[in-house]
Amino acid sequence: MAKFLKLEKFFFYSLVFLLFFQGRFILRAFRPEFNEWTSAYLYLTDLLIAAVIFLWLIRILRKHAAIKVGKTEIAFFVFLGISGLSLAVSNNFWLSLYGFVKLVEFGALFLYVKNNFAQLFNLTRFWQIFVASASLQSVVAIWQFFGQKSLGIKYLESPLAPNLAGVAKVVVSGQNYIRAYGLMPHPNILAAVLILAIFGVAYLFIKNYQASKNWHKIIYGVALVLILVALFFTFSRAITAVGLALLIIWLSALFWRPACRRGRQKESRRPIVIFIVLLFTVYCLLLIVYWPHVLARYDLNAVGQSQAFDLRVYYNNVALDFIKSSPIFGIGQGNFVWANSNLGLLESWMYQPTHNIYLLIAAETGLLGLLAFLAFLFFTLKSAWKNKDDLSASCLLFIVYCLLLIGFIDHFWWDIQQGQIMFWLFLGILAAISHPERSEGSLANASKISPHSLTDKARPSGG
Repeated sequence: MAKFLKLEKFFFYSLVFLLFFQGRFILRAFRPEFNEWTSAYLYLTDLLIAAVIFLWLIRILRKHAAIKVGKTEIAFFVFLGISGLSLAVSNNFWLSLYGFVKLVEFGALFLYVKNNFAQLFNLTRFWQIFVASASLQSVVAIWQFFGQKSLGIKYLESPLAPNLAGVAKVVVSGQNYIRAYGLMPHPNILAAVLILAIFGVAYLFIKNYQASKNWHKIIYGVALVLILVALFFTFSRAITAVGLALLIIWLSALFWRPACRRGRQKESRRPIVIFIVLLFTVYCLLLIVYWPHVLARYDLNAVGQSQAFDLRVYYNNVALDFIKSSPIFGIGQGNFVWANSNLGLLESWMYQPTHNIYLLIAAETGLLGLLAFLAFLFFTLKSAWKNKDDLSASCLLFIVYCLLLIGFIDHFWWDIQQGQIMFWLFLGILAAISHPERSEGSLANASKISPHSLTDKARPSGG
């Protein structure tokens, strides 16, 4: 059994490191003209998730593990049931069934993480692996931007060139500059990964500051600089703004927390100040050097008149029309793009989901589905809120706030593989902090935010 457990941990940590992997097999394209959201796929990461869940089920059958059902699980199962019922009204049953199977898959991942993270895994180890993966992608992203082309990494990288149609670009004085993709399918998804990684670097730096050797701190600093530079080169406006704003709010809350104002103030506040200073220094230098790119990308007049803005308004209006026409069960799980493309109003590449996961859920599963999903989120956040004074809990809470806010302006948390893994993974870890059997050396052993506990050492179990 011990060998199976080690294998289970290996598969889970591999999933964390390889969540960027784009390798997939197209099971079926439902339209002659290929569209990302009217096709079904099998990803390598699907196999990793299946392996983790399978090994967990073996432990359950051998009674070495159990599933605890509370309000969070009940709300999710209700949402799952409503999503299943929506298949009956879908225009494309098989595409809708695929969307439902994916929802079951990631729901299972959430339940796995919620029930097992605290007992089997270590939050510090998790963040180290996640940050290492993000740093690797940052190197690729920076290389892409300076070279203005893809690196030619087969099966991992999207083809990139300034004049290639469909590639995200910044136009400066009439010249195209590709935005950094890293190993992700779009710069916005890379930006989301990097924002979460910055939270991870902050957690590691603050928690381990006193106990870390100088070379450890240098590694944290190098990782932060790489990730910040890569994030800048994604030129992802809203995601960067939301993510960095919440990061600053979280760090400010740590700095001004009553526990940090008592006793050894310098020791408890120093890592926070150092982190913020480094963050602002890097971004100010980037703003100075690449000011023309910033002006071009963040021109509010151009944004309001851009095709991207017009399409987002169009998608939202389509979602509202779908909700009005089918408010109870929606148009079918995963059927938004299919139903919209049936209208034949746009070129094929323009058909995308609405860039708002809440409107998307309501359109596909009805208002009942949206209410059930919101109840699921409410119980998840409520359970975790009681541990908000933990350094780990506060970090994860702000990360989930970031996920939910980004959900108002983009859709990749809900229907793109890499985004789905991150969304359900971090919801599961957040839910795990309210688990009644949190063990020492895991999430429960994360330090309390106080002058002494910011530097406490956790027993390195579960690694």
